[in-house]
Amino acid sequence: MSQTTPNAPISDNPLVWTTVANGTARQIVDEWARLCRRPSTLRHVNTWDFLPHPITHLDQLLTLSGFGSELDDTAGDTFLWHLVRQAHTDDIAARVVLHRIFPSLVAIARRRGRIFSGGINAALIEVFAHAWIVIREFPSERRTSKIASNLVRDTEYFAFVRHTRLRRVEEAQVGSEVLSGIVDTTDIGASDMELDDVLAYAAELGVHQDDIELLTLLGSGVRGVEIAHARGVAPRTIRNHRRYAIDAVIDALTDAHQ
Repeated sequence: MSQTTPNAPISDNPLVWTTVANGTARQIVDEWARLCRRPSTLRHVNTWDFLPHPITHLDQLLTLSGFGSELDDTAGDTFLWHLVRQAHTDDIAARVVLHRIFPSLVAIARRRGRIFSGGINAALIEVFAHAWIVIREFPSERRTSKIASNLVRDTEYFAFVRHTRLRRVEEAQVGSEVLSGIVDTTDIGASDMELDDVLAYAAELGVHQDDIELLTLLGSGVRGVEIAHARGVAPRTIRNHRRYAIDAVIDALTDAHQ
């Protein structure tokens, strides 16, 4: 892997490459090579107000966003967060983010392709299609750190995991287990996607929006005392509401499948 500093000119050695001669990965790498020095693309990118300096090659954006750096690269993480926020409405920004996590996406496809119908090539198509959606819809206002790892995890979840978990939600088998995670903790970690599914389903079943909103806040890591302060109520009130909201969701899931 070649290394570059933010202000240095980019060599002809790309930061991201592939050894395959054809297929999805090859197409993405070749497309990037065409974009990297395209004048219209560079003019557009250099209008972004969060750039620390003008860029002359798109690989510089990968470096700025922490590509190849240490896991605790706070500056790179922050820059990637700005890119993801820009990507909500900007195709070029989304394309940069996609290339930033390209190696991890390929690794997912290789691992999942061993058991995925159609093999690695089909898994690659699935991964990149879902990655694009994840990037464009990433909740950047709520999730402000560890952007690359969150994007990769979300992509794998939506591409290969979510459909199986949705079946469990439809069968009302995970409601109490998932919801119990926010009774004693404010960070449900890897279960947050599953919680989103459960709460969305509960809302469709008629659970009050106030209950859904409270559980969503708690599930995203907001502490009960913080919610109480923002709403001008006692922490005990929030604890009671939390218990009531959890019971309401569990009851709705159970009733729907009796």
